[in-house]
Amino acid sequence: MPRFLSVHTFPPGEFTPERIEEIAAQGQSDPVVRGYRSFHSPTEGQIVWILEAPNKEAVLEFCQRVGLPVDAVTQLELEGHVGVIRATAP
Repeated sequence: MPRFLSVHTFPPGEFTPERIEEIAAQGQSDPVVRGYRSFHSPTEGQIVWILEAPNKEAVLEFCQRVGLPVDAVTQLELEGHVGVIRATAP
């Protein structure tokens, strides 16, 4: 399934660690979108999330459903880890 990078900005402190865990759990139980990996800074009001989904619209719909503001969603084509670049999963 394609992977997408989503970026989320909110007022610092608005999302508690408990609320972020709740959203992450929803990303594991959703029938269409699956959370893959995420990075959070509640103090600075920023979340970056990698999700698997059939398309960009599904990511946007999921974020709206769980109340997560969206700055951007980008379909990923390449993935790098410790200097090795490879194609993402189709």
